[in-house]
Amino acid sequence: MANSPTFLRLKGQNLVYAVVLCSSFGFLLFGYDLGFMGGLTTSPEFLNQFGNPNASLLGFLVSAYEVGAMIGAIAVFFVGDRVGRKPNNIAGAIIVAIGAAIQTSSYGVGQFLAGRLIAGFGLGMCTTVIPIWLAECAMPKNRGRMMAMQLSNLIMGLIIANWVDYGMSFYAGSIQWRFPCALQIVFCLIVCCFMPWLPESPRYLANVDRIGEATVSLAALRGDHMDAESIAMEMKEIQYAIAVEAEETGSWADVFKDGGVSGFTRVAIAFSANFFQQLSGVNVMSSLGPYIFQVSIGMSRYDALLVSGGLQIFYFLSSLIPWIVVDKAGRRRLFIIGSIGMGTCMTLSAIFVGIGTKGLGYAAAVVLYFFQTFFTLGWQSNMWIYPSELLPLKLRLRGGAVAVVSQWLWTFLVVEITPVMITNIGYKSYIVFAIINFVTVPFVSPLETCGLRQSANATASRQVYFFYPETSQLPLEAVDLLFADRQNGQRPSIRQVVKDSIDKAFMAEVHATLQERARYGAESGEVEKPKAMAEVENAATV
Repeated sequence: MANSPTFLRLKGQNLVYAVVLCSSFGFLLFGYDLGFMGGLTTSPEFLNQFGNPNASLLGFLVSAYEVGAMIGAIAVFFVGDRVGRKPNNIAGAIIVAIGAAIQTSSYGVGQFLAGRLIAGFGLGMCTTVIPIWLAECAMPKNRGRMMAMQLSNLIMGLIIANWVDYGMSFYAGSIQWRFPCALQIVFCLIVCCFMPWLPESPRYLANVDRIGEATVSLAALRGDHMDAESIAMEMKEIQYAIAVEAEETGSWADVFKDGGVSGFTRVAIAFSANFFQQLSGVNVMSSLGPYIFQVSIGMSRYDALLVSGGLQIFYFLSSLIPWIVVDKAGRRRLFIIGSIGMGTCMTLSAIFVGIGTKGLGYAAAVVLYFFQTFFTLGWQSNMWIYPSELLPLKLRLRGGAVAVVSQWLWTFLVVEITPVMITNIGYKSYIVFAIINFVTVPFVSPLETCGLRQSANATASRQVYFFYPETSQLPLEAVDLLFADRQNGQRPSIRQVVKDSIDKAFMAEVHATLQERARYGAESGEVEKPKAMAEVENAATV
């Protein structure tokens, strides 16, 4: 039997870890940018260089990056499927480096803004593609943990940024802010040197009919031989999902259509997940931590930098918790826990800052530390993997791009308005974010969780309020079957999909159906509904 293929002499889980490590540098860039600009907003050298901007202009100097990132995600929406996951990511890293060089050499507001927009464009490309590449390479049983490990590197970027800002604050001259800008280039170089030697997504390769390369990539990622039965079965499952989707034309407009796979519904859910994450208020602390601690709570500049740096270390330690629980607890449960916890922390912050004593100001800082814990548990890695799991292969990149547009759109909004909110309404800013977090809960919460039991039949059906099906540990192709037509060609409602996703018996039949079709139908391209699926649907409606 031939040896199993390797990349960088790695295979199996070790190769998946290499993919996680490389792709995590893209998220480290994300975190670094969120962090280093927060320190610059209180740097006298930086502020003097750009004419001591008012709160609105200062907010835009920070948030222009998000505008560029949103445009970068839109670019991936239109052209991303023409090339692989890796080329998109490498191109994004190169563009970030160019933007960082422009920022570093800036002497005026216009040049600095141009650099922010260009670098943001590149990061928008990276953050669109990275979660998809990882989701398509990782194994279902630990896909969430791989994303959690990757997102910890985002926080490492925040830590590096905050302590670089703190260290550079003791230097006179423009190096105080130019060095933090330039450091972004180092991370871009690591991505560009490392990524070409790693495997391309086997699902992307299969989708563009490069089956041989897809098999090599999949076998290396699973640590098995190319002719192993398990590799052949997973390849057939992938081909079956592609065959199901191939009946549609596959244009960019499919994100606004049903497309036989509830395409628009799934894209809308992915968009809303990014909306709720950003409107939680997390980037208030990530992007503007020193500003918040100095202006809102009343600390000195150096104390604010120290407390903000400590916050990111605490944030990183908190991010280790999802490594253990994200694939065990499930996506929906963690969303709920995170939202309730963040809403509570924002409420307490509003009370402490509103009263305004020095002691309660420090208590507010402590509460904001715990806010980061609830965020990383519920809405960090959990949210970033969710759209990639939820979206069908045909729409995974374009739908993911729409979701990331939402990410950067709302990030821009929050970062842009926060300095103005803090200046004008003070402690009430925290009340706004608290309300949004509490409103989020019903969108993912089952009726039983909220204690709203109805009649016996209604309880048995386990209806949910709105949109979020469970995707934890499911093969990506099994998620497609959740949204597939049921009896008499009827499309299931989103409530029915969510109900079925937490029904263990139904999901066992879905797995059986997927294997049946993969074994007998993928090679012939037949995509009609198998008998097993019809039987489970009949049972589900009884």
